[in-house]
Amino acid sequence: MYFDKILDWLTKGMVALGVLLVACMFVLINVEIFCRYVLSTSTLLADEYCSYFFAVVAYAGLSYALYNDKLIKIDLPGAWSRLISKPFLRLLKDSAAVVLNSILLYAIWQTFSLSLLFQSRSIQPSRTLLAYPQGVVMACIALLCLISICMFVKTLRELLKGENRGEGA
Repeated sequence: MYFDKILDWLTKGMVALGVLLVACMFVLINVEIFCRYVLSTSTLLADEYCSYFFAVVAYAGLSYALYNDKLIKIDLPGAWSRLISKPFLRLLKDSAAVVLNSILLYAIWQTFSLSLLFQSRSIQPSRTLLAYPQGVVMACIALLCLISICMFVKTLRELLKGENRGEGA
């Protein structure tokens, strides 16, 4: 499916973004350490920007993990594993993911729009416009929402195909 290829490409792009930001964090932290111990000064932005980068890395990685079904799971032995793998229960799980990610997207949208409206800035010396990092996080959460919807639709199709063949849930 063409849409799956786009989502696969986007999630791999999120991983690349995450790798780039972790590398930037590494550089920023080491520059900060050098400045503090050798030059007796500070960059005054390493802590702030590493926090922004970490938030983006977390949500970017979450979209990849969700899309590729690599989230941490508890293996349930025996009869439980057959029960959990049923399409109907997966549909419930996927619908809960859609609802929760939609709520999260709505909340970050509210935060982002207020930051943009009031031109909220960081209290740090950099005075970063908070809408910038919030916007990137919002884009990652929007992708997470899209992936959740895609997973729900796939599971629903699987469930409907099973019912058409007479298998049921």
